[in-house]
Amino acid sequence: MAVVVWVFSGGGESEVRGFLPFLEKTFPGCRFERKTPVRQKPGPKPNKAGSYGKTGNSLIEQIKEELPIALKGEANKCDLILVFDDLDCRDSQTQKSKILAELGMKI
Repeated sequence: MAVVVWVFSGGGESEVRGFLPFLEKTFPGCRFERKTPVRQKPGPKPNKAGSYGKTGNSLIEQIKEELPIALKGEANKCDLILVFDDLDCRDSQTQKSKILAELGMKI
């Protein structure tokens, strides 16, 4: 049985189109399920903020929104959570601490 990995990722085009295929090729024993970013569909979405470009605190807020939904709908279906964030202009250890705190974990 494959290890199920939920992926919470920043919202650039490479993350949407290339990141999961890369992970699947590199780790064939895992099944990756992207929780963020959600691929935008063509056409305007009134009053709906897109998922592209979420990094830092915006990504943390998105994880806080999406993780409880995923856990409620798919409890016990995840073996690992992978958070992939663009760290330009941020300290990686500080960002790691913030993300782990939101997931209810300690370093």
